[in-house]
Amino acid sequence: MKTRWQELRSKHWSGRPAQERRMIVWAAAVLLPVVYYFLLWQPAHRTVAKLHETLPVLQAQAAKLNDEAAEVDALRHRPQLAALDAAALKTSVEESAQRHQLRTAINTLEIQESNGVRVTCDAISFTAWMAWLRDLQQEQHIRADSISISALPQTGMVKISATLSNGNVQ
Repeated sequence: MKTRWQELRSKHWSGRPAQERRMIVWAAAVLLPVVYYFLLWQPAHRTVAKLHETLPVLQAQAAKLNDEAAEVDALRHRPQLAALDAAALKTSVEESAQRHQLRTAINTLEIQESNGVRVTCDAISFTAWMAWLRDLQQEQHIRADSISISALPQTGMVKISATLSNGNVQ
């Protein structure tokens, strides 16, 4: 290997005149830093700057993903709710209305075929209705499948027709 280098040197380098060798050395001394700058340093510097910009975004995404994974794990281990049949659902809704002092405002409370309960109120406070509905959902996992709300002339009073079901029933 060493002999090959010596052959190449004597054939291509040593065979050149001294002035030409000096010119090649000067050209290399000028061109090498320019080539280094444009081919190595500048692209690396730009990439580092881009990475500094994207790193916080990626870290935030990773943190959000970890939070969501923890939430999925918690939801996976949560016990399943027991599905209420229509009669038990009606009883539960009726007892909750009694506790919220809304039983007198409810005109009809009837069982539907699809394990649901139909509730109609001719005049009820919208605020009281929303508070009761929120408590039904949070405490007993009873949700409103459909609601029809009409405003009445009295301020804050509405006419409501709703179908309620257990949150676990399909």
